[in-house]
Amino acid sequence: MHQSGKRLRRRLAAIFALLLLVCALAITYYLKEARRHVGADYTSMVTDVIRAQTSISELHQILESLLKEREKHHLEQLNIALMRIDRRVKTVRHSLNQSDLPDTDYTPQFEEIKRAEDQLSELLQLLNNAEENNADTLDIPHIHRLGMALEQNLAWAYSELNERLHLASATQRQLMQWLSIAVIGLLLLVVLIIASLMLALMRIHQQNSALLHQSQTDTLTGLYNRRRMYRIAEQELARIQRNGGSMGLILIDLDHFKQINDTYGHPTGDAVLKAFSAMLIREIREIDIAVRMGGEEFAIIMPGCDKSSAHALAERIRKAAIALKLPNSLRLTASFGASATQGLGDTFEQLFSRTDKLLYKAKIQGRNSTQVG
Repeated sequence: MHQSGKRLRRRLAAIFALLLLVCALAITYYLKEARRHVGADYTSMVTDVIRAQTSISELHQILESLLKEREKHHLEQLNIALMRIDRRVKTVRHSLNQSDLPDTDYTPQFEEIKRAEDQLSELLQLLNNAEENNADTLDIPHIHRLGMALEQNLAWAYSELNERLHLASATQRQLMQWLSIAVIGLLLLVVLIIASLMLALMRIHQQNSALLHQSQTDTLTGLYNRRRMYRIAEQELARIQRNGGSMGLILIDLDHFKQINDTYGHPTGDAVLKAFSAMLIREIREIDIAVRMGGEEFAIIMPGCDKSSAHALAERIRKAAIALKLPNSLRLTASFGASATQGLGDTFEQLFSRTDKLLYKAKIQGRNSTQVG
């Protein structure tokens, strides 16, 4: 039972350690992935906005060059820049539409981008018409004004978007931190609950073990009781049935023990019982079982022994009892019956009955002796 309790504690400790490891890995993975995804989403959107702002700066330079020099390659550069701006405007709108950000937070910027798209469409139309007809008729000042208006609108919209995206990123990161704390707290709570359940299970097992031990053990001497003796004897006899062998049994009765209680009191009697029990444990083998039957009666089960071995042990115990140092200089003697199983068909009831008769014979023949048979 002690070994069983140890195994249970080891298993529960291993399970709890594994649970802590799994929770630690889960928390680490969650924090890593959450930060990576949140950071990646906003980084991507901010990158799109910055690229779009770069296109606006290029547009300003091309418009100034076109205003100074009416050259064909400036018109081509302007057309390419406008198409690039158009693509990046659509990319920004797509990124924002695909995000979980509320549209109401970006309504002014979206409206400004929509006006810029109208201006962009007008500019592209003017350039296309100039290519189809005569580029010399192109109203460069008008194109310059439209381009500058487009630049201002998009510059303001992109600047505001960039600022709001950084603010939203900071807000969401803060929310993720609080959420992470909540997740960690929840996991710790789960671990605490499981630890409490494991502790309760261990305590229940310990209580059950203690109750089982109490039900099979004599409280005063710590020896096994009669119930445990019968169970062990049946197990040993079953082993003999399978593998052969024999089992010895010794029954012991302390001589005149009632006089000790009557003369010196029960505390002295208890001290005698404890001293005798301790001596039994010292004299028997590790595989032998010492039992307090009740009162001043004891028994010893001896696996693998015949009646001669039982007789030898009984005599050794009888002499050791006489040599015990007891309170009030008492001298203790005991009567013994010693026997062993006779063949594979012998039952414990038969063995016990024979040994009990031998004990009775020792008592009626003057006590302080051993009868074997």
